[in-house]
Parts: sequence; structure tokens; C-alpha cells
Amino acid sequence: MSSEVKSSFGGGNPWDHIQPWDEELLGKDVHDIALRHKWEMALSVAGGLPYIWRELARPISEIAYGLLELRAGDKVLLIGEGIAPAGWLEDMRNIVGPDGAVDEVEIIHDGRKAVLGRLPGRNGQTGCWRWDYADSKADEEYDVVAVLQATQHCDDWEEAARDLLRVMKPGRRIVLAESVLKGPAFDARINSDVHLRQWYDKLFQHVGVENIPYWSGEEVRDAFGDTVDSPQLLEWRGIEMFWGRKK
Repeated sequence: MSSEVKSSFGGGNPWDHIQPWDEELLGKDVHDIALRHKWEMALSVAGGLPYIWRELARPISEIAYGLLELRAGDKVLLIGEGIAPAGWLEDMRNIVGPDGAVDEVEIIHDGRKAVLGRLPGRNGQTGCWRWDYADSKADEEYDVVAVLQATQHCDDWEEAARDLLRVMKPGRRIVLAESVLKGPAFDARINSDVHLRQWYDKLFQHVGVENIPYWSGEEVRDAFGDTVDSPQLLEWRGIEMFWGRKK
């Protein structure tokens, strides 16, 4: 197989190949594009993040708490999508206790609006924007910062890294973790089986791959540069993580 064929594997529209026996099973509604888009959306996103983080990737949440080195009395800045349903808010509040605090920044509505609306960020990718979440915060107001299921929606991580580290105390950790829908590892998994590829192509007709923002772990690490000690990356079954200790 030529490299040209390999690079263009998939990406078509399986709905264009509906057959009479599909109509017999599913009815004429299977041709209704608006109805299909509704169910594509339901299957691709509805309930997905809580299921991933409460069940499939529960160990990664536990690892994130450990990497953050959360302590009783800590004050945490938590930025993410589906923060409460994923269990992060309750878990962290239980760890830091009554003398601590977890300030949450829920971005799921902004994220969906940006992706579905094809809103461009300053980096040229759609679905991301300038983060101003630290603008009103005082220097070293927080012990730690956690960015859980939100990494891809920032349009300038070099800028955001410095903003978020500014509000953290020295010597503490920042942790980013995301279940990604793009990138070399994700593409390899989708392309490893023709069934997975056709399901993916079918489910994401309403949102093209070009409209899904993506920062690789390496790009995030490079954006943080020398602002943290011992920057580390981890990839596990579609979860990409970054962490480092503020100098």
C-alpha cells in the first residue's frame, strides 16, 4: 500500500452507503440528516466524560490526586469539563477537608460552543480560546492547579502556563490530564481496525477532525519550558497527562 493511500485512510462518510436492507431494519428515518446528527452527538458525547472518568479511567484520577500531592488545608484551582460529574470536585474537597478549598472553573458549555460553532482561537485551531481564569487571582493564591479534561481548549499554553503558575505557590505541582480525541496515538488506534474507523467516521460527521483542537503532550511540555522542574508526560489508553513542579 502506498504512503498516499495510508495517509488518507478513512475520513469518508459511511452514511453515503446505506442500503435497502438498512432501511428495512431502521426505516426511512435513517436518511434524515438532522436526526442522524442528533444521535451522532448523543453517541459521541452524551454521558461520555463521566463514564470515562468515573469508571474507565478512575485509576488516572487517583494518580492525578497523588501527583498533585493534595494535603489537608490546600487551596486548589480546578479547571475542567464535567468537573462534578467526573467526581473530581467531591474527591478533592474530601482530601483538602474543611480547612481547604477547591475553586472550580467549569468550561464544558464554552467548549461545546467553541467546537460546534467552529470558533477559532489565536493559534488557528477551532474550539479553543484565550484563558483568563487566573487574571483576577492573586500571586500564589493557590497551592496547586489541576486542569482536567480542558487542555485542548486553550489557544496558547505558553501564556496560560505562566498565568497558572503565577497563582501557585513555589514547590507545588500543576497537573493536566485529558482523554483526547486526536493525535498520533488516537489515530493509530482508530485506524487499527476497519470497524473502529467506520464507527468513528459515522459518529463524527457533525464535527470534522479539523474542528477538534489538540495539544500533544510534547507541545504542552515545550510550552511550559523551564518554568517547572521535572516535567513529565504519561499516555494511558487515550489519556494524556502532563505534570511539573513550580520552581
